[in-house]
Amino acid sequence: MSHSFVPEHFFIHELVPPPAFMPENMRKVFYATPKKLFRCFDPKVLLTVDLLRKRYGRCVVNNWTAFSEADHNDLSQNHIFRFSGFRPWDCEEGATLSEHRLFRALDCKFAETSPAEIWEDMQRDINRKEFEHIQRIEAFDGMSWFHFDTGQHEWFGKAVRVIPYYGNRAGLPEYIKRG
Repeated sequence: MSHSFVPEHFFIHELVPPPAFMPENMRKVFYATPKKLFRCFDPKVLLTVDLLRKRYGRCVVNNWTAFSEADHNDLSQNHIFRFSGFRPWDCEEGATLSEHRLFRALDCKFAETSPAEIWEDMQRDINRKEFEHIQRIEAFDGMSWFHFDTGQHEWFGKAVRVIPYYGNRAGLPEYIKRG
């Protein structure tokens, strides 16, 4: 029997949307054996989020279980995070080919560390084990979450690609080159 990597610091409900937003087959697995859904994620994403949590402290990806089921469906409540991990294909949030839809991206909200502090650490030492599997990040001034993914780009494995929002890269270069 093969085993999947299960992060030390996260439960599956923190990485997937509420069941009402899951594809039907995924919802069935969630209700029967939720831990099996870790198999869907790129293991490098799970390992990375665990390492980031150990280094930077408390972190929230999705928090929907802290709210009532009625609140889960009210998409106007921006403080309820549902789609910061896996996003189903029919989810209106994010880019059409978002790495979130492929189980290869997470948006992390750290309690004691800002994205800018993590970006500084990346520029200072991109070869740290916490950053080893990160291929792309998003950055813009005032960003409140740290997005990372294991998606592909033209310098895959040689640099971390910095994805801007409307040209704003928060002063970061287009690539943080690995040494």
